[in-house]
Amino acid sequence: MNNFHDSQSKLIIEDMMSTCVITVSPEMTMREAKEIMRLKNISGMPVIDDKKKLIGIVTIADVIQALDDQKLDEKVKDRMTLNVCTVKPYDSINLALSLFRRYQYSRLPVVNDTNLVVGIITPNDIVKRLANFLKLDEINEAHISNMVIDETHTLEFEIKGGDFEKAGLAASSLKKKLLDLGINAQIVRRAAIAAYEAEMNVVIHAVEGILKAQISPEKLLLFITDQGPGIEDIEKAMQIGYSTAPDQIREMGFGAGMGLPNIKKSSDIFKINSTLGKGTELHIEIFF
Repeated sequence: MNNFHDSQSKLIIEDMMSTCVITVSPEMTMREAKEIMRLKNISGMPVIDDKKKLIGIVTIADVIQALDDQKLDEKVKDRMTLNVCTVKPYDSINLALSLFRRYQYSRLPVVNDTNLVVGIITPNDIVKRLANFLKLDEINEAHISNMVIDETHTLEFEIKGGDFEKAGLAASSLKKKLLDLGINAQIVRRAAIAAYEAEMNVVIHAVEGILKAQISPEKLLLFITDQGPGIEDIEKAMQIGYSTAPDQIREMGFGAGMGLPNIKKSSDIFKINSTLGKGTELHIEIFF
């Protein structure tokens, strides 16, 4: 196991949770909760008592239901979810990731052993931290040498859906190969971002997939195919902020609404084909 995954396997919730938690009182109205979510651009909040202990959670789905019922003036305590799934600061990130995937949560309150809310974690928090292990900021001019590509190099990676322990392996390996070949640092950065976003899409949404990379003297070709749910509306999926994923990544989680736009931005040529119920194919070209 390389350093990327050695570090990843040791990460715990405390390493990446947000300690700036927006909470609400059970006595607040749903109308007030709705306004907080709108102003803070969030889709859910822990509900705490006067001792800051967790007693429930209220989400945008609860607000929508209250709106449909014309009962926005009801109190949060009458609409919140009582049985809240939580994690502890010392729990592994893999536990959080498995809960996000299994139950389609968009956030998990982090509580200590006395049920005090000490943080909150979203899929986006984890993805951003895992992306840091690619060390894209460390790709600089010092890594540039004379390009020595005199033949086509091919890399291929199998990607398993839900296998977060290996998430990022393909992007990390591709980045190393490009640097070894003396590819320009800016090109390597773009390639690593595109590969990482594509890889994470497979891990999060699909059953399995394959990432193939072909490195020639002129360009990098990336082909990513997966067996998964497919994308219903590709045009909408390409819009920043839009996500075809379930509710667990609506709150900017797992690149919600940003993954495909990030890939397109990093590519010189980007094509996507998707069939509902079968899967998605990505074609990426980056010129040297």
